[in-house]
Amino acid sequence: MISRPMAERPQATAAQGAILLVTPRWTRDGGIAAHVQASASALAAAGADVHVLVAEAQDEVPAGVSVRVEPDLLDASLPPSRRIAGAAALQPFAAIHLHQLDDPALVTALREHGPVLVSAHGYTACTSDVYYFRPGQECSRHHGPGCWPNLLLRGCAHTLNVARLPSAYARTTRGVEALRRADMAISYSGAVDRHLANNNIEQRRVLPLFATLAPAPALAPGPGAAPGAGAARRVLFAGRVVPAKGLAVLVRAVARIDAELVVCGDGWQLGSLRRLARRLGIEERVTLRGWLSAAQLARELEDAAVVALPSLWPEPFGLVGIEAHLARRPVVASATGGVGEWLEDGVSGLLTPPGDVRALARALEELLGDPARCAAMGEAGRHSVLSRFTAEQHVASALAAYERARGLWLASDRGALAS
Repeated sequence: MISRPMAERPQATAAQGAILLVTPRWTRDGGIAAHVQASASALAAAGADVHVLVAEAQDEVPAGVSVRVEPDLLDASLPPSRRIAGAAALQPFAAIHLHQLDDPALVTALREHGPVLVSAHGYTACTSDVYYFRPGQECSRHHGPGCWPNLLLRGCAHTLNVARLPSAYARTTRGVEALRRADMAISYSGAVDRHLANNNIEQRRVLPLFATLAPAPALAPGPGAAPGAGAARRVLFAGRVVPAKGLAVLVRAVARIDAELVVCGDGWQLGSLRRLARRLGIEERVTLRGWLSAAQLARELEDAAVVALPSLWPEPFGLVGIEAHLARRPVVASATGGVGEWLEDGVSGLLTPPGDVRALARALEELLGDPARCAAMGEAGRHSVLSRFTAEQHVASALAAYERARGLWLASDRGALAS
């Protein structure tokens, strides 16, 4: 986490009450979970009284943060009051912020105790979750019965198992209702904010994300390498190994050039990617690391020359991109979703059409063949992150959103009764 002296940080006062974050698990098992942990730590460092309610906790808890385990939190068959019993002693709440819990019953129950904000980390109001028809053709419609022809005929379900669609549609309907019942919906990019606007979510705020990894100590460059260039021909992918992330496109692109590919992550597509690499004759050039700790991933970023984000879906933001930039690594990414909000094409990396193997291979070769340009783009990316995506900016925006949500809550019938 990027830090500054406490005097320079936005301060939260005790008079505002506690901040309660509610999320399924306290463990770094993906980008959202990593963000929740980092956000809690940053809010606590700014002086907020931060509590977290989870169904399961595995990781260490930073100073200033209290984590309470409520095993029944995710059991929708139980009364909501029982599911949130672990938070009952903590009120009054200045704000209650839900992550990955798009449950209208929980929103209603928690609004008895304070203003509720619900984060949309992705396309909550989309039955398939990925909000696109084909690479480069993003969806822009709202959730509703009109989705069914698109799901069944235009392929935006992105599954051959159509039997799962009714339950997925019902889950999405609940997610939209949760956002509408909340005092405020939170997103982390203009791409997701537009998605919420398309679904008539009126009270919205966009909060800036920030890099959650501490950069590993810089290694001495090898012979002939530019400072900060990492391994001369190593490409890194970090994320879930699922079709929408475009890793199969990346493997095919790497097969066209002289490069090593390191994959940090896991997912159900892992077996098919191994078979694809074997079929293309590049199995020895593809290394699968699995899920890594924060320190291990920071080291892998330092060891890479270029980070690839070959998403087929409209990536809501792409947190690994600013992690890469903070480590002085350029990014080659698909021009889709929220990626363009942090990657400046030709300055901090290169954008390519999603799903285009040849274009991705050309962009990777363009940077791998020019270590000095790699280093310059990495420095430009780091400068952008330090000026636009910091913990301090995130905290200031979050506290402002909490204050606005509290005003809306106090003006509502529920807030008036509670006060």
